[in-house]
Amino acid sequence: MKIFTCKEMGGPCDMEFEGETMMEVAGKGGEHIKVTTDEAHKPMRDQMANGTEQGKKEWFAWFKNLWDAK
Repeated sequence: MKIFTCKEMGGPCDMEFEGETMMEVAGKGGEHIKVTTDEAHKPMRDQMANGTEQGKKEWFAWFKNLWDAK
């Protein structure tokens, strides 16, 4: 079980997400970003909505390094 905050995953807040797998935690973080409506999360919402496949792959590679280090 690992726990990451929104900030650790590139977002602006301290909400925590926990899970057994990297994909589980990434999914919870993604859902959190999607349902927010505040201005602090807007850049992340925009990035998720308008991002490219390459950008998504880069984020997952970056997050995998964080996951492995924790």
